[in-house]
Amino acid sequence: MTGRALASLLLALALSLVASGGHAEQAVRDGDVIIHYSAVRTTLLTPEIATRFGVRRSRNQALLVLNAQRDSGGPGLPTPIAATATGHVTSLLGHRQVLKLTPRQEGDVHYVLARFETLDGEFLTLDLMVTPEGHDQPIPVRWQQQFYND
Repeated sequence: MTGRALASLLLALALSLVASGGHAEQAVRDGDVIIHYSAVRTTLLTPEIATRFGVRRSRNQALLVLNAQRDSGGPGLPTPIAATATGHVTSLLGHRQVLKLTPRQEGDVHYVLARFETLDGEFLTLDLMVTPEGHDQPIPVRWQQQFYND
């Protein structure tokens, strides 16, 4: 993936969060590690990005994206680092989907992707355990989000 394509994906994710009333930046910090996370309906992805990720654009499918970074505490931007993750998504009715989280690397950028099904207006809890490179213990990442058809 080119830097431009990745930037398009991240922009789509950020815009969807703002449009849905979420925060543009969702992150968990553990020491010097920052885990950024986001989930959007796949219809918000451009056809090019969806094809590149092998994702079907659908009103009932969402894409989860994680990115781990190490903050040196000094000047400059945090450094992207590899990570692995496990997790699941649970609806208010208790329907649980185990996520197949796949690590990817494009240039210097590392991220983890997963697809999952969702219905219009569905309120989901996303529970993840993220293990960044060089970290002995996984970092819990948990949030709730409501998904709407566009």
